[in-house]
Amino acid sequence: MKRISALPLFVLMVTLLSGAFGSAIAAAAQNGGKSKAKKVPAKTCLGCHGSYDEIAKATASFKTAGGQTVNPHQYVPHAEKKEIPECTECHKPHPIPLENVSEVVKPGNLDWCYSSCHHVYDFQPCTNCH
Repeated sequence: MKRISALPLFVLMVTLLSGAFGSAIAAAAQNGGKSKAKKVPAKTCLGCHGSYDEIAKATASFKTAGGQTVNPHQYVPHAEKKEIPECTECHKPHPIPLENVSEVVKPGNLDWCYSSCHHVYDFQPCTNCH
């Protein structure tokens, strides 16, 4: 009986997988191993969900897991109304049109805030330490 080498099959599988998943693996590596939600421009989200100021007003008394009251919807930097963080930094986009409200995933953490600025996991002004 003739023996068949598994090497060509292995090479084919690696080639196919690296092509199919290569960009996802590279993106995850750039994000510290975390996969990111699909980018959707903030103006798309705000077109249905209201202005950023309205959303910030509605979430002004958000409680963190540690019990701090903070507003996760603030401009960056906070002292000025300059930059609106991308909605997909924290929220997973839902299908448009939304057919089932159970498809909406609400974030339960403030990872973007912690990884961007509040690296000691509190919401003190940066000038308190820097």
